[in-house]
Amino acid sequence: MGKGKMIGVAAVLAGVAAASALFMYNSGNERPQAKDDLLGPAPAGKPAPAGGKGIIAGTLEPSLTYEKQNDAYVFTFTVKNQTERVQTVTFTSSKKYDYILYRDGQKVKQYSEGKMFAQIYEERTLKQGEELSFQETFRGLEPGTYTLEWWLADQNWPNARAKVTFTVQ
Repeated sequence: MGKGKMIGVAAVLAGVAAASALFMYNSGNERPQAKDDLLGPAPAGKPAPAGGKGIIAGTLEPSLTYEKQNDAYVFTFTVKNQTERVQTVTFTSSKKYDYILYRDGQKVKQYSEGKMFAQIYEERTLKQGEELSFQETFRGLEPGTYTLEWWLADQNWPNARAKVTFTVQ
């Protein structure tokens, strides 16, 4: 076997050993945790008052707002680090979020449907009070009552989701 193949085999074995160590650390019975959770609970803090102001221990606070601009609706989905610590948001592909738009209870569109996403690993750190925002514009919506459900594409933050209902006349 040539020197190049020996190095390749050694690299594969090292990768397998590292993955095995990771699986032994997490028995598989535990849910995925945000990196900050592995350090223990965030320092105790009072929950934020209604209206989303103040620090909430251990959460990314989602919000979904929209603005009507002529015949278009511009939506902004934001997650804000309302914890007392730096938090990490992890994306395992180029899909940073997903949403489903419903009209009168029927699904009209899902962002990820029919799309392929690049397999890119990205971590974004959010300091206390920092936000991560995404925007989409919907045009030519037919009259009806719509509900938009939007969520962050990070399995470590399953509650980073928001919903808004609006009417098109």
